[in-house]
Amino acid sequence: MKLYYFPKTRAMRPRWCLEEMGIPYELMRVDITQTDKQEYQKLHPHGKVPVLVDEDITIFESAAICAYLTDKYSDKGLIPAPGTSARAYYYQWLFYAMVTLEPPVEHYIFQVLPDLPERISPLKKRSELSMDDTLAWFTQVSEPLTAALEGQDFLVENQFTTADILTGGVLMWALQLGMLDNHKILKAYAETLREREAFGRANQDFYAKVED
Repeated sequence: MKLYYFPKTRAMRPRWCLEEMGIPYELMRVDITQTDKQEYQKLHPHGKVPVLVDEDITIFESAAICAYLTDKYSDKGLIPAPGTSARAYYYQWLFYAMVTLEPPVEHYIFQVLPDLPERISPLKKRSELSMDDTLAWFTQVSEPLTAALEGQDFLVENQFTTADILTGGVLMWALQLGMLDNHKILKAYAETLREREAFGRANQDFYAKVED
């Protein structure tokens, strides 16, 4: 099993997932100069990371990779049983992290780091919103998460699942950017996830430690 990745990207999420499950894998560091090459674009049509190659399966998109791995290795305990209410809420937060929570965080990254290369941050995707508007957007979409996490450490029945990996992956960005300073519950949640041993192993060259 090979994971193609580049530091400080969404590729952190499947790497963390693999570390949580203890599944052997080979890290394939992708240099940005490789992504324009036809050979790499056979793996990912847009020349991005992550990509997972598992025998005859080649799959991209961080959430899809994590969902695939969690289903394949369901015995590792990162996914609730099929047909249960816990499984329903697991899916809810899995998609919420990607579709609703991540966009304002991504926009804020573009605003804080306006000199990102066009390849990483296309001009057409950069927001015309002010930074205050983006923070207000983040506050709005974070409210359901805050309510779900009140009084517990994890999203689904207080059991760690892949929904926490994907949600935590987004919030680690927000934590580094200072977006959680006024969100006590979310900040505590992100810090709890950051202390997990598997995150520490996956963290080696992805995230600098965030100082309080």
